[in-house]
Order: sequence, then C-alpha cells, then structure tokens
Amino acid sequence: MNRRIFVAVALMVAAPAFAQQAAKPAPQPALQGGPDATFAAWDKDGNGTLSKDEFRAGWLATREDLALRRLRTEFARHDADKSGKLEAGEYAKLALVQRAGTSAPAMTAFDKDKDGGLQFAEYLEFVKVAGAQQQPRAAAPKAK
Repeated sequence: MNRRIFVAVALMVAAPAFAQQAAKPAPQPALQGGPDATFAAWDKDGNGTLSKDEFRAGWLATREDLALRRLRTEFARHDADKSGKLEAGEYAKLALVQRAGTSAPAMTAFDKDKDGGLQFAEYLEFVKVAGAQQQPRAAAPKAK
C-alpha cells in the first residue's frame, strides 16, 4: 500500500476526531516523552495500571494524532506557495485528484468558505470523500 493511500485510509478510520481537531494546533503526542510519559498519559486514573478502556483510548488517540500529523505534512508539501491553503493548481496535483482523473470531485465542492482554496479542515473532508471513493470494494463472499 503506498503512502498516499495509507494516509487516506488512516483518515477514514479516524475522521470523526479529525473534524474536531482540524482547527486546533496538533497536540504533542505522549510518545515523544518515551514509554513512561506515554504510560502516564494513558493512565487517566493514575493507579499505575492501564485498564482496557484506558489502553483503547490512548491507542486510538495516538493513532489519530499520527495520522493527522501525516496529513498536515502532506498538506504543507502540496501548499507550494505556503499560503495556508491549496489553490486550484495545487489541488490538481494531489494524487487522489490525479488518480480519479475526470471523475475527481471539483475543488469547489469542498471549499466551504468559498475563498478559492482548501484550508486544512476542508482538505481533510476532501481526503475523506475522495479516499473512500477510490477504495476497492470488498468482493462478496462466494457461495459454496
């Protein structure tokens, strides 16, 4: 699986949290402090053990944070003029747009504030929709 497809899939898995985080700066993941800091951050009740729920919440938050960071990096890489948004020419160069060809959604469908470009939150919505459209459909199980 190539990197761009992985990023699209990662976004689809964690999309609900991304919508809320899109306007906020990316938080520092607990992983940067090493295993002790990660454990402490995940151990919400501070009892020195991780319950299944604490582990699940920590795992999901870390996975979402890493996927969001990758998407922010991709967004910045494609924002050639560093304007903070992807304009039409930059949008056209996105792998998801190029792969979709003439069936790619118009940028204006995601430009909610109609400023002629995609802000990061709008880009996330585009990746979610375009990535889902390009995912291969699972084959139906064969009857025996």
